[in-house]
Amino acid sequence: MTGFYEFFSLPNGVEVTCPHCAGCAIFTFAHVFRLEKKDVHLFEGRQFEIKQFNQRFAHKWPGVLFFPPLLDASWQEKLPEKYQGTSTWEHRANSAFTDGTDLGLICCYQCMAKQKHRLEWPNDAFYSLEFKGHSLWAFNKQMMLQIRDYIQAKDRNAVFESEPIVIRHLPTIFKLAKNREILVKKINKLIYSP
Repeated sequence: MTGFYEFFSLPNGVEVTCPHCAGCAIFTFAHVFRLEKKDVHLFEGRQFEIKQFNQRFAHKWPGVLFFPPLLDASWQEKLPEKYQGTSTWEHRANSAFTDGTDLGLICCYQCMAKQKHRLEWPNDAFYSLEFKGHSLWAFNKQMMLQIRDYIQAKDRNAVFESEPIVIRHLPTIFKLAKNREILVKKINKLIYSP
């Protein structure tokens, strides 16, 4: 289920497999903002990573990757004063405007691991399964439930309007009526297994 639509709509946070305990962890993308060379010293610390970015079809520019702590709504207040305004930080690290950096912070609530991580999507997806040589994945449990509901629906037109665009672009193998029962069983096992 990889393709343009899925990656274009990648959310700020996704549920991934924890590299330490294989449990469900939250991955949050780092934020990127432009940096003036003279301000490099202001960003020396664990949560910052200074990097040269390639803006697609344009020039290189110095930037800072910032790893905001999860569940902390006031992360911008921790920035040096000059960079606190919302217009100064550009976009998250996986934006189409950067060189495709997929860095962020992974936080597992089972083993309490918290570390920087380079996302390898969809390989890191916690909610993923293989079916007849094809990979079916979801950003989170809610999305996998929506996929399941869409697959098991006999009248998909009724479900179609309320579902996210990613679900509308499922590969045909997952939409076939003959695969419905086995797929729903596999998805339920994935969602409800301890």
